[in-house]
Amino acid sequence: MTLGRLIVLSLLFCAMAFQPVAAANKTSPEEASKFIQELGNNAVTLLADKAIPLSEREAKIRDLLRKHFDLTTIGRFVLSKNWRTASPDQREEYLNLFSEFVVRTYAVRLGGYAGEAFNITSAKPLGKRDAIVVTEIARRAGPPLKAGWRVRNRGSGHKIIDVMVEGVSMAAAQRSEFETIVRKEGVVGLIEILRAKVSSFSARSS
Repeated sequence: MTLGRLIVLSLLFCAMAFQPVAAANKTSPEEASKFIQELGNNAVTLLADKAIPLSEREAKIRDLLRKHFDLTTIGRFVLSKNWRTASPDQREEYLNLFSEFVVRTYAVRLGGYAGEAFNITSAKPLGKRDAIVVTEIARRAGPPLKAGWRVRNRGSGHKIIDVMVEGVSMAAAQRSEFETIVRKEGVVGLIEILRAKVSSFSARSS
């Protein structure tokens, strides 16, 4: 067999080997909807139980968010190009603080809801790998709270990689804010700011 034919056969084999993996990781809007519906139902059940103190409800919501959000992917995206220049120790500390900051922020925002109705209004593919699931939470006062959940199939399960409110990506907005901080304070300064924010959440909880 000639070298040229061997190379062609090798390339064909690689293409065949990787194609099923890529297809398996494509996110089905229907499966993404089921994932978000289950998450929403669990959250609404927790929020509706007023026998549980608010601080305890928020703690349970934080655990729920840690399980279903891909905080590493979000954190790396938000840090942008600064991820490459950060040291391994800085990356580890940043991801730990960022993850805690995100789950506490969302837990506080959700903690005040009284278990209002949670409905999925649409789901469709987004990009080559993801799906976007749009939801509404009916509120007693004011218009429904609308949000889009960007979901990615990780093979071992689905994860949320972004939340869009009124068409604005929360990850993109956070990325813009962090880039401004890093330009002025560096990665070390950003870590200090995140540490202070997380500490303020802890003080509030206590």
